[in-house]
Amino acid sequence: MPGLFRSFLKDVRGVSALMFGLAAPALALAVGGGIDLSQAAARRQRIASAVELGCQQAAKDIAKLAESNPNQNFTSTANQVISSWVSGLAQNGVSGVTASTSISNNVITVNATAASTNAFGGILGFDTINLAVQRTCNITLAAAQAGQIIFSESFENNHNVASNSWTVLNNWNGWTTLSGKGGIEINGIPELAANDMRFGNFFAELDSHCYTSNCRTNSAMYRDFKAPVNGAYELRYWYISRVRNPAYGNQVICATKTAASNWATAVDWATWEQQTNRIEVFFDKNTATIPASNLSNMVDVCVHSAQWTERVIKFTGLVKGTTYRIYFRAAGREDTYGGLIDYIRFCSGACP
Repeated sequence: MPGLFRSFLKDVRGVSALMFGLAAPALALAVGGGIDLSQAAARRQRIASAVELGCQQAAKDIAKLAESNPNQNFTSTANQVISSWVSGLAQNGVSGVTASTSISNNVITVNATAASTNAFGGILGFDTINLAVQRTCNITLAAAQAGQIIFSESFENNHNVASNSWTVLNNWNGWTTLSGKGGIEINGIPELAANDMRFGNFFAELDSHCYTSNCRTNSAMYRDFKAPVNGAYELRYWYISRVRNPAYGNQVICATKTAASNWATAVDWATWEQQTNRIEVFFDKNTATIPASNLSNMVDVCVHSAQWTERVIKFTGLVKGTTYRIYFRAAGREDTYGGLIDYIRFCSGACP
């Protein structure tokens, strides 16, 4: 009997199956929880994009209405426009979104909430994940709307890039790219932009992947246009770092050209990661020499920002009928991790 008992204690056959059987439910819940969180993040991004675009449209509609009725309360108008965008989310599998809108000092504030239903979390009593999004946008009244948009680019159209994906395009949508360089990387992965897609579902990166040998990843894009009127113009675009340095905090490390000759040195101190996020903007008449070859034509530079920030560059003395060139390039370390840009506008007068 003692020998039989010892044999029983030494018999470990079936232990692995038993342990796996005990651990399997926990593993399944962990995997399921990850799926629930991923679905919740995707739904929040769709809500954020709809609220942002709805807010921008409401601001433009209200500014137009205010030309004839400046003292009217336009909250109901904002609610109607934004509700239309939010209700459209149902076509993308996101329903039950509630949005509240307020207007104060010509600023629209939108708060949207929803509940993302869990496919697996309900087993443990967690049926939903609460989602919340806030967006604000300025109402630019008629007094400041002196100009018209000459061209704009938000990287949303004329490509077949899927959500949460990317591709590199050359000579695309009116933009010319350079041979021997990567091209325009159109990207729809929210995580690269701090999970904040400000305008629609896509942005651009110019430190892009190459599909040919001996290619430089720091690419560039430019376009030419004829000035429709004499006088002042304005360029606006949005910028964010793809890789962010916590030591810089919320500092926006950018500089716009002024009368000072050493204006660009304002960003030289920020040498982290060899300024891998650096974006430079050039502007000049369209000549045989591309503006980037002459640093005197550089009008704006950004090397780091943890959040989307809008850059505004003003020009004076443009001549009607003259052809000009606007030029963006990546200029930091070439490692396919660069600054991100979105919603470019060039306007006569001030951009509406």
